[in-house]
Amino acid sequence: MDHDLILSSTAIACPSSSSSTTCSTAAASLSSEPPSSGLLQKKLHHILQTQPERWAYAILWQTTKDESGRIVLTWADGHFQGTKEKTATAAAPSGPLQPERKKVMRGIQALIGDGDADPLDGDVTDSEWFYVMSLAQSISLGDGVVGKAFNSGSLVWLSGANQLRFYNCHRTKEAQIHGMQTMVCIPTYDGVLELGSDAVVTENWNLVQTVKSLFDPTLHDPALHLPFKEMQKTDLMSYLDSPEQSDSDFFLGAEPAAPPKKKRGRKPNQGREAPMNHVEAERQRREKLNHRFYALRSVVPNVSRMDKASLLSDAVSYIKELRAKVDDLEQAAAQQQQQPSRNNKAVKTETADNHSTTTTATVDQVVLSSSAVEVEVKIVGGDGMIRVQSDKSNYPAARLMNAIRELELPLHHASMSCVNELMLQDVVVRVPEGLRCEKALRNAILARLEQ
Repeated sequence: MDHDLILSSTAIACPSSSSSTTCSTAAASLSSEPPSSGLLQKKLHHILQTQPERWAYAILWQTTKDESGRIVLTWADGHFQGTKEKTATAAAPSGPLQPERKKVMRGIQALIGDGDADPLDGDVTDSEWFYVMSLAQSISLGDGVVGKAFNSGSLVWLSGANQLRFYNCHRTKEAQIHGMQTMVCIPTYDGVLELGSDAVVTENWNLVQTVKSLFDPTLHDPALHLPFKEMQKTDLMSYLDSPEQSDSDFFLGAEPAAPPKKKRGRKPNQGREAPMNHVEAERQRREKLNHRFYALRSVVPNVSRMDKASLLSDAVSYIKELRAKVDDLEQAAAQQQQQPSRNNKAVKTETADNHSTTTTATVDQVVLSSSAVEVEVKIVGGDGMIRVQSDKSNYPAARLMNAIRELELPLHHASMSCVNELMLQDVVVRVPEGLRCEKALRNAILARLEQ
């Protein structure tokens, strides 16, 4: 297309990819006064012209109220720069789509009532079609990539066909179908600035900072009303284009610069105070942000690289690692509480034959009741060791001796000790051949003790 297609009685034009296009609507803004279309156009034109990457379009979405009073995001202004030069078959689809697109474009032109526009002779490219069709869209807050960027107040940068295709948003899928490879949504004071490119563009903080500075509501610089060539000469444009002001130059290994000392004297002229206050506020904001990154760097043990993105990624990994450790410790503590407690008692006993010998044994068992009698028998060769644990009432020692006498077991050694209300007796006897079975001897002694 070698001509410009006027789509608005105010400032809507959609030319070919080789020329520059302007699109805006008269949608009412939620602010007290709607922004000047000419001022917005200069800002959008400046953003597209000063970036090293090739951006096809820029659309400014701003908050408005629909017929039901619900706040939505609608088209406030736009600027179409076009994609890189391509062949006709690559830039615009042929076949039945072209007549339909031209018909819709003429209908929009007739609806707006702009009779001075040139007729549409060339093809409408995919990028132009996607750009123009955005004119009538309204986006709910939190819906899609534009609504999510506005609600969260965070940058959304989708680079590559896969990110656009698989992002949970119908608009990003449409952009990818129409040839876009990169879509960026930058939240502003009362809206979102959307940028699209047919090339894969990596994240650029200089672009983000330029947008933030241009659309800050505290900025009222008369230089923006000058022609573009003169606007580049102003101090504001030098500040925006200066590489020293870019967040991408942030280096964690360097100390932050000390703030300049305030000079005493007369206040500057009020006419120049607004731009200077904006620059000072921006400098303080970046200094505060850098201090926060220094604090984050001090608590993250392992940092792969010294840039902001790597530091945030390492911090997220470290937090996940700490969370996993906390979960493991909580699980281990819960398992320990479920295990039953046991009473471990170490009892020192003495055993000896005719010439005396001592041994120590540990008994790990639970006492069922204070009146129960526990008998343990161990037979080694012809000797048997009998251990009886019982309540110390009713003369348990005398009853054990009576049981041994009734069984006619020769006695080698006997010892007795009391622990609280329990009595522990150890006896070593000579076991006859007929009773050299631990279970039989235990049952015989237990039967006589319980009589």
